[in-house]
Amino acid sequence: MSQSVLWEVVKGNNAFLVKRNGLTLSTDPFNNTGVQTYSSTGFITKNAIGVVPTQSKVNQINNVNLVARKSTKFQQVDRKTKNTQSVYASTLSVKHGIHTASRVIRKRFGTRRLGLQKAALRKLVKLNRANAVRRRNEIAATKAQKK
Repeated sequence: MSQSVLWEVVKGNNAFLVKRNGLTLSTDPFNNTGVQTYSSTGFITKNAIGVVPTQSKVNQINNVNLVARKSTKFQQVDRKTKNTQSVYASTLSVKHGIHTASRVIRKRFGTRRLGLQKAALRKLVKLNRANAVRRRNEIAATKAQKK
């Protein structure tokens, strides 16, 4: 099916849709803006990438996972069950810092989807800043406990 047909089917009702106080938002892991629109809906597009925070340990430098969407394929899950169609995703944990993650995002989107690339990079920066503030607060709390 084409992406526009899929969007027409799922735009009013899907598992990721959240409607509150007149706002229509999305909790799709591939949607980096949070807004329910055709261009930012990631579970429909072929080359989507999502930036999600991890449940990190204290003083861990990297707090970001990149969730890349693989192509939809028919794959046999179990011998007893029949083939099912679903979206497969691969998670890439960022081990070498925020710059490596930004390089992966730029390479994945290329020059085709600059708006989505900018949204993913913006979310990456926001998560990195939030992690820095959290780390500073944790370090200050441990210093205060030692005194």
